[in-house]
Amino acid sequence: MPEKHREILAPAGDAGQLVAAVNNGCDSVYLGLESFNARMKAPNFTQENLAEWVDYCHLYGVKVYVALNTSVKNDEFSSAVDLLKKIYVSNADGVIVTDLALMALAARLPKPFDVVASTQLNVHDGYGAEFVKKCGATTVVCARESSLDDIEQVVATGINTEFFIHGATCVCQSGQCLFSAMVGGNSGNRGLCAQPCRKLYFADGKKGYFLSARDLCGATVAPLLDKAGVSVYKIEGRNRRAEYAGVTSKVYRELFDNGFRCDETNERDLAEIYNRDMSRLSYLAGGNTEIISPLCQSHAGVAAATVQGKGLRCRVPVCKGDCFKIFDNGSEVCGAVATSSGTEYVTAEFGKAVRDGLEARRTTSVKLNAEILSRRRTLSAKVVFEAQPNEYARVFAECGGAQAEIFSDYKIPSAVNSPSTQSEIAEQLRKSGDSCFTICDIDIKIGKIFLAKSQINALRRQVLNELKRAVVRRYNERFTCRRNANLSVVEPSAPASKGGEPMVAVICKTEQELEKAKEFAQLLIYKPSELSEKEFRTAARYKAYVDLPSFYRSQYVRDLFEKFRPSVVCHNVGQVELARVFGSKYVAGSGLNIYNDWIAEQFSDAETFVYSQELTVAETSRFARRDGLIFVDGSITLMKLVHCPYKLLYGETSGRAFRCGDCEKVPPIRYRDEQGNEFAIVRRKGQTCTFELTNGKKLSAAGRLKRPGRYLIDCDEAVARHYANINAGTDDGYVERAPYTKGRLFDKVN
Repeated sequence: MPEKHREILAPAGDAGQLVAAVNNGCDSVYLGLESFNARMKAPNFTQENLAEWVDYCHLYGVKVYVALNTSVKNDEFSSAVDLLKKIYVSNADGVIVTDLALMALAARLPKPFDVVASTQLNVHDGYGAEFVKKCGATTVVCARESSLDDIEQVVATGINTEFFIHGATCVCQSGQCLFSAMVGGNSGNRGLCAQPCRKLYFADGKKGYFLSARDLCGATVAPLLDKAGVSVYKIEGRNRRAEYAGVTSKVYRELFDNGFRCDETNERDLAEIYNRDMSRLSYLAGGNTEIISPLCQSHAGVAAATVQGKGLRCRVPVCKGDCFKIFDNGSEVCGAVATSSGTEYVTAEFGKAVRDGLEARRTTSVKLNAEILSRRRTLSAKVVFEAQPNEYARVFAECGGAQAEIFSDYKIPSAVNSPSTQSEIAEQLRKSGDSCFTICDIDIKIGKIFLAKSQINALRRQVLNELKRAVVRRYNERFTCRRNANLSVVEPSAPASKGGEPMVAVICKTEQELEKAKEFAQLLIYKPSELSEKEFRTAARYKAYVDLPSFYRSQYVRDLFEKFRPSVVCHNVGQVELARVFGSKYVAGSGLNIYNDWIAEQFSDAETFVYSQELTVAETSRFARRDGLIFVDGSITLMKLVHCPYKLLYGETSGRAFRCGDCEKVPPIRYRDEQGNEFAIVRRKGQTCTFELTNGKKLSAAGRLKRPGRYLIDCDEAVARHYANINAGTDDGYVERAPYTKGRLFDKVN
């Protein structure tokens, strides 16, 4: 049986990162351009230099995936399609896509061209994988919170399966975060996340980084992922240094090449180049602990020394220029820089006054960085050198099936006294350090000639430059279909127009609310705190749509579908596929982040859909699809969490055991930031618990919306009657008395 190929996919936020990743052993890189990529704060690449860097990677057999993975508004869609075309003709190996309509268009382009479904689509089961396969995806990036069982379900569908093995992660469920967009207008879904999750928060007399997720480190669990069927191992980090891309590529290359053996040096290098209190991916076994690092929200380094006098007592060799963070019982005190080198003691400059005994954790190693950035990936080549007196010299080179041949532009003179020898010529030919080749085989056929060293060197450089171009051409031969491809196949059709009658849709959390809302709602949505058979029966009695948590163990929900055939609100593509399999009515919910008409068309069989909460009322009014719902009043869910905040707050940060169910014995959690803004934690229970971080102020547009529309609200009789009156053509003058926010209903996100 042939050995399984494991692809290491490295970040390339800029040229430095790309070069470091390639030279340290990655199999592929992913990068973004000036627009529509989820790391707009990285330096990125341009449409003008993309083809150049694609060729650079292809020289070494490294694939290039271009991220086209943000939410796209209606008036931006044609620009995104144009960019897709430019990516295609650049000979990039594939594209990473979030927008389902763009995915379907990309799939129409002649193959080979990989279409990768982004992790933002929250695919964590076989249903989600089947959905994106039908949209044309060839690869899916599993949601980062997926368990091994979830991954195996995805693999079983036959789609190429990619998983994040290293780097930063989001505390929010994949693709479900509105936090940055709502609190500051910078949308993470559009590549501009301001990371409010990394801030300091207060709760129950404690303070900490309660929403700051640890970094992933999958070195020790890679065999489990391999057994589950993962084939592409993705390293996060396009906003980090070039050295980071190099170290992670090197370590995971060695890990896979050495049968998953990860030694102490490998682990230390990974931790030293960047770590936020590394997570060993415990949730792969279905758990939800070891996700948050409440004491440190940035690079924590590795323990390397202790403060002593005006310097550091070393545990490991330290070089001048090494950087440190000083900690006091786990809390960061200041930074420090070594001003000398040594193995036992070095002098250092500290950011503030410190005392003896404090821990110094190294965050930058001059030696490691220099080693990584000096590494060069080379290709083995064979050279044939032929020269006879009074004839043109011929130099032939070959590398991996690619060939190049050149002739001197002058005839080689006969030797008068000291002819050139084969060993002298071979010595010059081997001096290929200024190229990407290592000359491993040389065949020399010469007569009695004389050539100066400079002439031999010039011929060597010329043939190796030709060989370099030949290697790239040979790789790109697989893309010959692109030269004359009909790119009009990706032109989107005009969006289908569809009207909708005015409606008030109401989200109810209890049966009592359902009973009250049935009097004034045209559509009922039931969002109970617990997903159980009892609640499905309740929903059926009221002909309500059950709001599904966006993350769950799929077999548990499948069993409920088999028993009840419920009408549901879907928040990810897997739920839509599940509803379709069982023939259930469904609403395309807010978790699907419907940003444009073409995405809405992907859910044309839905009873209705919810416009993205990141769109303004004005932007939704410009949809051709006018049958969607605008969420205008109620609790804004900023994040959906898979870890247990109760275990974190009352267990991990308190140093005592906190068991599942103990949350019933403590008050509901409210986080408060340093500006005094409050956020509530709401539990949703199924087979496992998930949680929602909600805004402390409710959303309200009362007084601003005067026209009939299709409005979605949380259950509130006064609010519901107000919008019913608006839809009937009457403004009753209702205004919200409680503190409220207008969200992004009237202010665009960036």
